[in-house]
Amino acid sequence: MTKFNFLKAHGLGNDFVILSDYTGLEISKKLIEFICDRKIGIGCDLVVFLDETDNSYSDLTSRFFNKDGSEAEICGNALRCIGKNYFKKLKKTNLTVETNSGFIDIEEQDDGNIGVDLGKPNLEWDKIPLNFEIDTSDLNFDLKYLKGGFAINVGNPHLIFFVEKLHKKELEIDSSKILKKNFFPDGVNISAVQILSKNKINILTFERGVGLTNACGSGAGASAFASFNSKYCDKRIEVNMSGGNLNVEITQDGHILTIGDAELVYEGKIDLNGFTK
Repeated sequence: MTKFNFLKAHGLGNDFVILSDYTGLEISKKLIEFICDRKIGIGCDLVVFLDETDNSYSDLTSRFFNKDGSEAEICGNALRCIGKNYFKKLKKTNLTVETNSGFIDIEEQDDGNIGVDLGKPNLEWDKIPLNFEIDTSDLNFDLKYLKGGFAINVGNPHLIFFVEKLHKKELEIDSSKILKKNFFPDGVNISAVQILSKNKINILTFERGVGLTNACGSGAGASAFASFNSKYCDKRIEVNMSGGNLNVEITQDGHILTIGDAELVYEGKIDLNGFTK
């Protein structure tokens, strides 16, 4: 078999191809780049491989791959898309998905939105991870646009900067400089955050392996937590991104809960002859 079923979905313009029947495929950098290519493949920011489970710990196991072929630990927007599809498929309103960072709970909200519990963030330098011990609330970067730097792991590593205004080009230039330095062994997602009020922020995210994105679910969660931890914002924050908005809540037990919509765009088949084992 060389033709495989897929689902195309997006969360606030951050788009994905989801494969749940991929037996016989050789998962490789070449395969991921082909699927993500918007001219010769399907076109997306990230590819998700899913398996249903028959254990008591989770409903699904998942792997996430950025369009450059690198593997990501989690993806907040993709997890909402997974929830939207599998709530209906499995006839559930709660799902547990096993990721490379552990188990993630996804819940259908009363208004139809989808909540993803990213769990408690990690602020320890070796858990983010960084290559050396440092105060993770201020990495003391002093670039043309990005200054300071709040490092956090919300299932994947993020670096948050507070700025007066959002500038795509400046973020792209400084992010590329940071990623070339030997600070983060696993790379890092970088967000610029503009504080609007105690309950509202604007963010722009440069994702490792992807580049500038319309939206980043984990980036929204990381940015909201950094804003709360830095005493700029309260526990409930509306995060505005170019692709749309997410609501983020820092729960009583310190978890990061991101809430928003997801769209299932279309289903299809793709011929992956040449990529099978």
